[in-house]
Amino acid sequence: MPSFRNSRSVLTVRSCTAALIATLTLASNAPAQDQDVRLEITQQTGAAIKLALPSFVAGSSTAEYARLMHEVAAQDLEYSMVFDIVDPRVYPSVAPGETIPWDSWRSTGARALVHGEVSMEGTTLVVEFRLYDVATGRQVDGKRYRNSLAGRTEASVAHMVRQVAHMFNDDAVLHYTGVRGVAATQVAFVSNREAPEGTPQKELFVMSYDGERQRRITYNRSIALSPSFSPQGDRIAYQTWVARDGFPRAEIHMILKTGGQPTVLLGCDGTNNGPSFSPDGTQIAVSSSCSGNSEIWLLNDNGSRRRQITHNPGSDVSPAWSPNADQLVFVSDRGGSQQLYVMDATGLNTRRLSTPGGQKDDPAWQPVRGDLIAFTASTGGNNFDIFVYDLHTDRVHQLTSGRGRKEAPSWSPDGRQLVFEWAQGSSVQIWMMGFDGSHQRMLTSVGSNVTPAWGNRP
Repeated sequence: MPSFRNSRSVLTVRSCTAALIATLTLASNAPAQDQDVRLEITQQTGAAIKLALPSFVAGSSTAEYARLMHEVAAQDLEYSMVFDIVDPRVYPSVAPGETIPWDSWRSTGARALVHGEVSMEGTTLVVEFRLYDVATGRQVDGKRYRNSLAGRTEASVAHMVRQVAHMFNDDAVLHYTGVRGVAATQVAFVSNREAPEGTPQKELFVMSYDGERQRRITYNRSIALSPSFSPQGDRIAYQTWVARDGFPRAEIHMILKTGGQPTVLLGCDGTNNGPSFSPDGTQIAVSSSCSGNSEIWLLNDNGSRRRQITHNPGSDVSPAWSPNADQLVFVSDRGGSQQLYVMDATGLNTRRLSTPGGQKDDPAWQPVRGDLIAFTASTGGNNFDIFVYDLHTDRVHQLTSGRGRKEAPSWSPDGRQLVFEWAQGSSVQIWMMGFDGSHQRMLTSVGSNVTPAWGNRP
């Protein structure tokens, strides 16, 4: 089978040339942001909450579990875009069993304090978290997690410990914001890491939100691209190239997050790509050339009741839903260059977004407030960066910078973070960042990894 490029963009739909596969030379830290840009976006979600996270209390048999859990919890809370961890060097010294010295904790500037304890009851690991308001010294939340260690491997225990830390983070975020955090969610992506050398094969993988437990879920020996998680977090729609009668055809398939046999949702002749689940999971928007030209179609989540909703001589691709499912953003070259457009979900009232610059691609609508649309745009040469368009102000903010192609942004379910692919040199890897471009970190490092999609917890 011949090699094909990712067909997210209009240019790619037309050319279907060889896949862009790259290796990342570790990139720079988060790009410097204009102060007004950072402030404007931050004001939409509220200032970070100063939180103190002292070491967890543990006995000798649980000390290693407590250390790992504290490490993961600190990372989760810091990257949540809700909390700012107070520097441990200013923490007061507290002996085990001593009454919490609230005056000393207030002097650290902390608004909240987490107290954690890890113990064993037989073969059951017991973890208790208490969340305190420092100003009043009052406990505002508390969680207890119990997990049996019987019969578990060392790797399984480590994963369970990480999951407990993730769940606490998500509960803490929920307490302060009303929207559950995303540390216990997963990210789907496409990788060639297990492909036979010299082949274009790319398969679908799933990993924890922080890059842990990366595992393959398709075995099609073909090219998978552009996954889209169902809102329920249990299914993934994606594009794949399949040989039909000796010729390659781009189809839309569906698979369970746990793997198994995929089903065909759309397999007509032509190019079918860019699946996007509606917020309620009942519909999927795709770009398809079933009618001869690349247009936006809607189909039910089982592939039935297909409806074409755009009709124009240009190419329309990369649809993405608004949070309330009444609109779609997509990419079109109907005006001569590749730009972003918004239309009603019926295909009516189409308007172009006033985004400056050259080629645009990969729009993604912020899933909670719905006031931001992330997208990719050319920034000169072979460089592409991630931007957000503010629907309230019609302003565009740049989130990434530096050499390489930063593409395919996907929002976290709480709308506070994004994953994206970053190609530089001869590799491409999956990265994560906050909604304002801060807190950038690389999640993958083996093989070439593209088109991430952030999913909800099932």
